[in-house]
Amino acid sequence: MPLPTNVIVNGTFDSGNAGWSGNDLETNHSEGAYLGNGSSNRVAEMDGHSGQTTVMEQTFAVNDPLATELTLDVALRNSSLGDAGSEGFTVEILDSGGGVIATATALPTTNSFTTFTLPVNFPTAGSYTLRMTELGPDNSLGAIIDNVELLVCFGGGTRIALHKGCKKARKIKIGDLVRTVSGVKPVRWVGRRVVTQEDMARNPTMCPVRIQAGALGNGLPKVDLLVSRQHRMFVNSPIATRMFGRPDVLLPAIRLTALPGIDVQTRLRQIDYVHLLFDAHEIVFAEGAPSESLFTGPEAWRALPHTAREEIELMFPALVRDHTPRAAAPIPERRLQRELMRRMVKNDQLPLGRVKTG
Repeated sequence: MPLPTNVIVNGTFDSGNAGWSGNDLETNHSEGAYLGNGSSNRVAEMDGHSGQTTVMEQTFAVNDPLATELTLDVALRNSSLGDAGSEGFTVEILDSGGGVIATATALPTTNSFTTFTLPVNFPTAGSYTLRMTELGPDNSLGAIIDNVELLVCFGGGTRIALHKGCKKARKIKIGDLVRTVSGVKPVRWVGRRVVTQEDMARNPTMCPVRIQAGALGNGLPKVDLLVSRQHRMFVNSPIATRMFGRPDVLLPAIRLTALPGIDVQTRLRQIDYVHLLFDAHEIVFAEGAPSESLFTGPEAWRALPHTAREEIELMFPALVRDHTPRAAAPIPERRLQRELMRRMVKNDQLPLGRVKTG
């Protein structure tokens, strides 16, 4: 799954008005000019000139329904502190028809930056507009803003290699023919679990592991991936050969965080975990990187939601009658997983230096 991306262009105003439209835009001054703190950081003022109403807006696209939030830093310039509580601006998110789906008022009270947050629930994919409109005395002494962010996860899921082309994981359906290390195989079941920011706060083990593009070696994955901590990635290493008698093993993503470019993400608003089940445990290609399908071994089985286990048991009773299926590649015990990673780090080796990609 690609990492969330800020859809707001030039939210830091380092490029002046670039990306913004509206009326009476003033983005050519530094923070120090308004706050007297000596900072050369570029900001925008929400009351450019007296006699005009400042409106700043920007249109962007959302590919899927989602919940996220708009954040920006806001302060009063020194010369407008006397209007604290009345000087500020409204913030709106509008759909393509002009309907307001989220709105709030920002009225800063100090000349120190604080973070303003507006929760946003996008009901459908489509085009939306951020609009900020000046409030308060029209005297050219308004609030100032910086670091406008609206994080959206594009792509709607990791791209999985099919018999022909690729498809986002959340779009895969039962019967789709997926390319695996052992050949083209039909998908038997697809499960999806949405994990929210609140879920991750209550249980940090739900936080995903980020694998940056190329961090596995051999240019893989092709783009950044987010996977669950226990989701196993394929490793092909001469060190594994010396340890286990064969080069290919499966390691949980959390073990790979010993390597550069792979870490745990703790600040996401939401993540979708997608499970693909085949007749047997398979190694599929996620953004080009070999990665396991759903494994119905004891630990993975217990980790599935009860409703998912019921559905799989109903659809595939023979498959789950024995919860000790054969893994697509060896899965070392935890002690040996750690030792393998220790040796790989020591020898500057990456997991996919020699694997044939899909």
